Amino acid sequence: MPMTSKNMAADYDALNIIIDKANVCFDQANTFFGHEFIPATCNLKQRGKAAGTAHLQKNELRFNHFMYQQNPDEFVSTVVPHEVAHIIVYQIYGDTVRPHGKEWQAVMLKVYGIRPSRTHSFDVPPQKQSYEYHCSCQKHHFSKRRHTRAQDGVEYVCRGCRSTLQFVGLNK
Repeated sequence: MPMTSKNMAADYDALNIIIDKANVCFDQANTFFGHEFIPATCNLKQRGKAAGTAHLQKNELRFNHFMYQQNPDEFVSTVVPHEVAHIIVYQIYGDTVRPHGKEWQAVMLKVYGIRPSRTHSFDVPPQKQSYEYHCSCQKHHFSKRRHTRAQDGVEYVCRGCRSTLQFVGLNK
């Protein structure tokens, strides 16, 4: 979709709403811990299946605009605190703890009052093309990146039947 001033204005508004919520989350953590955390930068560069990603060493939060548009209120109230909690935990413990471990869960629950969850319920954008693989129990659809890895020798196994996935063909 070509960028228009209307698209850019909507992106700008969405990003400002997300930044405002992230700042509120950092303020809540500052108050709770009695410590001044370094706020992360925010952008709308996240693509694919993830609603957001915390790039810990860069102190950067990436959010998925496609998913934000589906339900902005839910996105801002769940995804933004989820990602900020990763930054808070990293600034306290470094990279010695698990991403969704007890420390992250405690921040979610005690600081933000949100039940910790690793998953979201937003629709993912449709893939431009997918590569069909099969196992003994079902079909699987791979992205171009995953297909390339499989062709380079990475072996993927079905979580259900534990058999190796075999390439069938390209779906358009």
